[in-house]
Parts: sequence; structure tokens; C-alpha cells
Amino acid sequence: MRNILVMGICGTGKTTLAGRLAERLSCAMIEADEHHAPEAIARMARGDALTDVDRWGWLDRVGAAAHDTGVQTVIACSALKRAYRARLAERLGALDIIFLHGTRSLVVARMSQRTAHYMPTSLIDSQLAVLELPEGQDVLPLDIADPLDRMVDAAHDFATRPRQSARPFIPQGGKP
Repeated sequence: MRNILVMGICGTGKTTLAGRLAERLSCAMIEADEHHAPEAIARMARGDALTDVDRWGWLDRVGAAAHDTGVQTVIACSALKRAYRARLAERLGALDIIFLHGTRSLVVARMSQRTAHYMPTSLIDSQLAVLELPEGQDVLPLDIADPLDRMVDAAHDFATRPRQSARPFIPQGGKP
């Protein structure tokens, strides 16, 4: 099975959904926030958005941590840009992506209730500004306004869906 990336801007519930999904799949879970450099955490806590340069080493650490589990892993990581997702895929291979999204007002409300997280609500707009929507058949968008149990069920169904195997090309005449 492929690794699963649970992505979205801050405050969308990536950690919660990834944890519940990993438990249900009986696989490993990586929380990308645990792999930020202390300087990056301090910058975000001050309300300063990270740059691409700040994120490359972090993404490499996240990818290495997932790879080093040696098993299927659910990764909770913002991975806002296509290039960030590609960086993870370079290390981990193709990823199934669960994209958590919701209204700005819901995200603000959720983040305002947090007590033990360094990310301030002032960074929501910078995250929305750089977000590049994931696309393709390997992406499951989930609206965070839905009940958590329903989202976990949908994520589980997505992660365990049967895959279409490639059919060999058979030219006219019937022989490959």
C-alpha cells in the first residue's frame, strides 16, 4: 500500500484525522510539525510565514521519518505547494492525498480554541495564499465541516480502495 498524505492549511485537523486513520489502518503516523527546526517554529510563533528555503530541509526530514518506518505511513503535513508534495514523493513514491479544506471562518474558530500550538491565526492568510490545490485520482478532498467520524470513514475507504491495474495494450489482431 502507498503512503498517505493528510494535507491542508493550519487548523484543518490534519493531526487528528491522520492519527485516527493510522490507527484504523494499523500503520505508522508521522506528524510533520515535530520535524520543524526550532528556528522555524520560533518564526511561525512570531507570525512570520516560512519560505520555500525554510521548508526544504523540513520536508526532507518528514520524508526520511516516513521512509524509516519501513511500513505504510500516514503523514500529517501541510504540503501546501505541488513542489512540496513532489519533494515528499521523491523519497516515498506516489502518495495518496487526503486534502482537508474548509471555510476561513471555521479554521479561525478552530485555531482560536487551540492552547498548545505555536501557529497563530495570523498565518492563515499566508497559507491560503500559497496553497496549490492537489488534483488527480489519488486525491480525496474532505470538507472539515463534516463530522470527524464520517471523514475518517471516507479516508479509510479511499486508502483501502481497490486499484485498477494497468491493462496491457493489445493491438488489433489480438496479440500483444
